[in-house]
Amino acid sequence: MTFSRQTVQPGFSRVAEALSDPAREAMVGALANGRAMPAGELASIAGISPQSASAHLQKLVEARLLSVWPQGRFRYYRISDDDVVALIEGLVNFAAKTEARRGKRASPGEELRRMRTCYGHLAGRLGVVLGEALVCRRLVVINGRTAQVTEAGLAWCRSESIDFNPSRSPHCRLCNDWTERVPHLAGSFPNAILKRLSETRCVEPRDVPRALRLTPKGRAFFDRLGVKGPL
Repeated sequence: MTFSRQTVQPGFSRVAEALSDPAREAMVGALANGRAMPAGELASIAGISPQSASAHLQKLVEARLLSVWPQGRFRYYRISDDDVVALIEGLVNFAAKTEARRGKRASPGEELRRMRTCYGHLAGRLGVVLGEALVCRRLVVINGRTAQVTEAGLAWCRSESIDFNPSRSPHCRLCNDWTERVPHLAGSFPNAILKRLSETRCVEPRDVPRALRLTPKGRAFFDRLGVKGPL
């Protein structure tokens, strides 16, 4: 049987090409937590000239990975939608697992296994525990690969001063955790939780990139959520 070219090409080569350059990878990574940034700042992050940044950003926009938000005489760039964030998270997790298997990086340290950031939300054991606690208390309800915050969840947000806007749906999605081998929660709701934890110094960064440390205030937060035992 002969397959046509259109049949066997799913069409992701353009997206793969757009992400294949280290400078573009750095710029997308800087935006993956939901921020919007101008071209000048993204050029500085990527270590390239503003002229080069413009060409790279145009390629990312054409691949529909980024969108442009005009603000006065400035143009701000941001991730197009949650599907792109999910794609980046999946690529990061896949790359980490692949490098570990090839021996280019030692098996992930205890700091990363225990708790780390994953593009705006908690991951590692703490991220998994957080998701399990939210589901157990019916603060979120899972439906397939996505989840919604319940009325009880919104009340909990108010009690913990978590700035979450429920108008953006779905509120959560399942993100495969590459160290725990089970999903944790990603999306706007988990992002809002991590933002609050960071602002109130419930979690603090470690020397290991992306790794976090749980402070006594953080331990109290999880106690209130009903999480017992070591974290």
